[in-house]
This record gives sequence, structure tokens and C-alpha cells, in this order.
Amino acid sequence: MAIWRYYLAFWSRRTTATVVPAATASQARRRAQAHHKAGYGSLVSVQQANAADRRLIRQGVWVRRRRNGTSPQFGSAATRVAARQQRSRYRSWL
Repeated sequence: MAIWRYYLAFWSRRTTATVVPAATASQARRRAQAHHKAGYGSLVSVQQANAADRRLIRQGVWVRRRRNGTSPQFGSAATRVAARQQRSRYRSWL
């Protein structure tokens, strides 16, 4: 029986990652490619979700994780507000 993990798939034209449940990184890559949506661009990388992200995923919350590993969801209230304002500013491009 395979142990399922959550992976984050990063796309070239999306600011946030896509959550992919899979047993291995290569399987996550294949699944992400299979569910690829127009406008996402190409698949850049697949990384295993960390403990904080797994908690959010289990709660059904959208995970926002940048490719460099930082997240606008965690941090002080001021940084979260700044990230939200930036997302709103570029909403039409996402």
C-alpha cells in the first residue's frame, strides 16, 4: 500500500503552487502534467509540502507558496496585508 503525500507543483506562469497528492515526486510530476490547465505555463518544479502546508491542505485552505519557499500566508499581519494588496493589484494577470 502506497503512502500518499502532498506535493506542490510550481508553474512558470502562476504565482502560487498547485497541490498534488501522490506517493512519489515523479508520480506527482506526472499527475500535475495530466491536470495541467491552459495559462499555467510549463511545470517548473515539484516539492513535497511541509508540515504547515499539510495542515492547511487538511483544513481545506488554499496553500499559497512561492517557488523560493516563502509564503504570504505566514508571517506578521502587516506582511500578510501587503501580500494581499499585491495580489489584488495583479489579480487580472493571475
